[in-house]
Amino acid sequence: MPRLALAAAAAVAALILAPAAASADAGMTAVYETTPDKLWDLVDFHQPSEAIMPPIASSVREGEGVGATKVNTLADGGGDIHLLLAYYAPEDRAFNYTIQEGPLPVKNYVGQVRVTDAGEGRAALSWQGTYDAAGVPEDKADEILGGFYASIADRIGETYTRVE
Repeated sequence: MPRLALAAAAAVAALILAPAAASADAGMTAVYETTPDKLWDLVDFHQPSEAIMPPIASSVREGEGVGATKVNTLADGGGDIHLLLAYYAPEDRAFNYTIQEGPLPVKNYVGQVRVTDAGEGRAALSWQGTYDAAGVPEDKADEILGGFYASIADRIGETYTRVE
């Protein structure tokens, strides 16, 4: 790996793994009747976002693993959200990503996605984001992102029965 790419990857990892300094957070945790591996196969960063995100019309991913990018196009014509995969541990069914640019009213956004075994043939999904509100009050940014996360939980519930 070229030195510059290695240095950039290390800088991104340090940013993502450092304690979050963002002023707001939103997220959701949901439990589904499925195995952790099946749920991971649905939510993995490398899968099409539109499969689990009703607000997304299409997504285009480039690259594999840390450093991969994805552009999610909003269904309402509201623009594109550019994502960067900053941490990826498929063996732990976990990834972190950042929003590089887009129309959402946030900056410094870091998303954390984890799938864990909830026992009894169930899997838990935790999808959390930390960010600074941008252009709107913090409670409005929380409401917008909270709605986005809720739509993800509901869409996955169309594939796997949600129990919590």
